[in-house]
Amino acid sequence: MTISAHRRAALCAATVLLVAACPPFAEVRGADGAPPSLAARAARFPAVRTATADFTQEREVSLVEEVLRANGTIALAAPASFRLDVTAPEPMTLVTAGTTTTVIDAAGKATAIPAEFAGLAAFAKTLTDLLLGNRAPGGFREEWRDPDTVALTPTSADAGPFSEITLAFPADAALPETITLRERAGDRTTIRLVKPTLNPALDPARFQPPAPKAN
Repeated sequence: MTISAHRRAALCAATVLLVAACPPFAEVRGADGAPPSLAARAARFPAVRTATADFTQEREVSLVEEVLRANGTIALAAPASFRLDVTAPEPMTLVTAGTTTTVIDAAGKATAIPAEFAGLAAFAKTLTDLLLGNRAPGGFREEWRDPDTVALTPTSADAGPFSEITLAFPADAALPETITLRERAGDRTTIRLVKPTLNPALDPARFQPPAPKAN
């Protein structure tokens, strides 16, 4: 097929505009010129062994238009203790110690993990590793989008339900302010940490499963 000179010129102009709008990808480098990493970033701050923060959560589920929202408080302690106290839409406590997760509902009864928190529960130990250990969990690769934003992508099928975990840090803080969990099924959970406190004294009993109320 023969392309007219006029059309050839138009295609060339469009190509020039496209290249100008989409410059070649530049590899992100740290201030020292080395590729960034969670470990290198953590070295810029005092070690974090415990942390608390308020949180807000937005969960977007495939085929459902409504965004599910929740808020409450979060507490973490190295090496593998995690507690989520949800205050809205309904009170609920989720505690993970090691590989054991317990959920207590608003009535004080042990219950199954609600669907909107299933991904977060599966991620609890990994989240503790990331926030307090500042290292990529096993089965994930770090891909830095800028000096303070990293996407963790799975390198094997053993990485759980997630297709990508993104951490967005403030430039001057050790903990991320936004955590985005994308699941292979298309669901997405966005968690924002507010007013974090680093290395508070936390009673170990806080991470013991709450005792269910008797019937």
